[in-house]
Amino acid sequence: MTKSIANLGLGEIKTGFFKQHVIHYLANGSGWRFDTLLAKEPETIEWIESFKPGELLWDIGANVGIYSIYAAKCGIRVIAFEPHFANYLQLCINVMLNNLQDMVMPLCLALSNQKAVSTINLASIEFGTSMSSFGSNLDFRGNPYVPIFKQGMIGYDIDSFIDEFKLNYPNHFKIDVDGIELDIVKGAKQTFANQNVRSVSIELIDTDQEQVNGVTSILSQAGFNFIHKKQNAAFATPQTRDVMNFLYKRRA
Repeated sequence: MTKSIANLGLGEIKTGFFKQHVIHYLANGSGWRFDTLLAKEPETIEWIESFKPGELLWDIGANVGIYSIYAAKCGIRVIAFEPHFANYLQLCINVMLNNLQDMVMPLCLALSNQKAVSTINLASIEFGTSMSSFGSNLDFRGNPYVPIFKQGMIGYDIDSFIDEFKLNYPNHFKIDVDGIELDIVKGAKQTFANQNVRSVSIELIDTDQEQVNGVTSILSQAGFNFIHKKQNAAFATPQTRDVMNFLYKRRA
């Protein structure tokens, strides 16, 4: 399989050792994300390691799959949502390189607050990129930008997606989509009320009170407590200085 992937001409395949886990990945695009896997968001690693083997994680905004693959290496089943075509390609290849196709299901789909056929407006077409937006040309702070490419995409709200395709409720959600986190949460009220959902890790702008209060209110009504908000300042930039991972867990 590795030889077949190498024949695609996507560059060097690297192997990294992450605690007791061996992970193979493409150096071009995926490289820096995997290289900083344990250091960039230690709170996310700790959260994933708290899951029980066999539980189900939805990784919404999976990018090239670093947390999906790490979770799968820990025995967690994953559905990984990534609408950006270049990231989705690398996500699938990284899953293949690690023989995790029975643990990680990559889906090229956008999640939002309603069903829609629209575009994801790409800020970049490079592998491992971020900062694109589904259904609008506003960045994660609400500022307009000119997309380099408008990629056609189907969007779903989580409640409808689970209902229409008769899916099992996940136990954990990781949501990192650079701007429409609140829309996604609004489209998942029924899902979050299900007792099978135990925790939600979501990237929010700490200074955006509308976003933070909106997410916290919906999750609180669904039975969740706010646990913490964290950021590794060593990896923060002026643009992301107030972007933090908020963790919510179901009340006992």
